[in-house]
Amino acid sequence: MFFRRWAANPVSIASITPSAPSLGRLMARHVRREADEIVVEYGGGTGAITKALLDSGIPASRLFVIERDKELHAYMTAKFPGVSVLLGDVKDVRSLLPPQWVGKVGTIVCGIPMILIPAEAQRLIMDEAYAVMPKGRQFLSFTYSLRSPLRRQALHLSGKRLGWAVSNIPPAAVWGYTRD
Repeated sequence: MFFRRWAANPVSIASITPSAPSLGRLMARHVRREADEIVVEYGGGTGAITKALLDSGIPASRLFVIERDKELHAYMTAKFPGVSVLLGDVKDVRSLLPPQWVGKVGTIVCGIPMILIPAEAQRLIMDEAYAVMPKGRQFLSFTYSLRSPLRRQALHLSGKRLGWAVSNIPPAAVWGYTRD
């Protein structure tokens, strides 16, 4: 599935291999979720990070994945039956989430290639992300680059590299961002 979807649209996948378990574990280690909150994953792909989030103890009923590729959406829905896999674009997160979860997102875990997204689209995605999270919560993103995948200053974000998944191919850095 991964290679078929990559061949169909390499820019939207932005990697030549699926994410390694070590990358998923590194991202999951930085997730914060209170008992009355959910976690949202942007771009579930084939589920490598989704699996790590579930393995870390996040209940399937508290995990929402947004996937815009119809084939990957169907694949993820079948692979993770207890997870809410939403078909749509992350810029529409407020309207995609059930209303009772807007403002109750503990962490957003991003698997889409933010570094390749133009500045204005990044701004829209981040504004919508922070509209569904309580103040001070974290947006996690990974990149294969040495630099931040998001334009921190332009987006009014505080951010830092949280770690490297060196066994991922290619090696990936996980970044965490907050907005005050």
